[in-house]
Amino acid sequence: MESVRKLKKLRTASFSTSDARRVEVSTRMLTYLVSRGEIERRAHGLYCFPDYIDELDLHGILQELLKIIPDAIVGLETALQLYNLSDEPTRTIHLIVSQSNAPTRKLPDVRFFRVRMPLSQFSTQKVKGLRVTTIEQTMVDLLRAGHSISEMVKIFHGAQRQRMTVDLSQLKKLGERFHVKGKVARVIEAVF
Repeated sequence: MESVRKLKKLRTASFSTSDARRVEVSTRMLTYLVSRGEIERRAHGLYCFPDYIDELDLHGILQELLKIIPDAIVGLETALQLYNLSDEPTRTIHLIVSQSNAPTRKLPDVRFFRVRMPLSQFSTQKVKGLRVTTIEQTMVDLLRAGHSISEMVKIFHGAQRQRMTVDLSQLKKLGERFHVKGKVARVIEAVF
């Protein structure tokens, strides 16, 4: 098929809708190719060939998603995966977005955590060029999402094994700011 040949000329594991347009393949043709199994849709505006899926790592998928939603912050279980602190890889990507700037379209395998406060309130750092919540912020967000104290203790000890620092004073401050002060106090008590 001519369209598949054009897409293969891109010589990349994944490609966006705009990349396809550059080689004169329409979005309608992309939809048709997905329905035939010629290509796979990984996220809104992100495609790949079925035999390239193993080459697409979490980092690559996140880079493509953050091109579509540039203000989003990688958080929760997805942040844990980037820090190598998760035992189980999750198929769902977790992004924190401002409620006023949240995407209206639902994306497959992406869960948005819409927040009212400015995203500048979140403690973040760059991990492989991506804006990701710090370990402390990730723990607070997981507590807010209903994860257990024992899970946070496990994350704390996992970070220590990897020689990552978990700043307990920062964890306390974030616990107060995000209204989980009591849960954070129990986590700190449990790790000592």
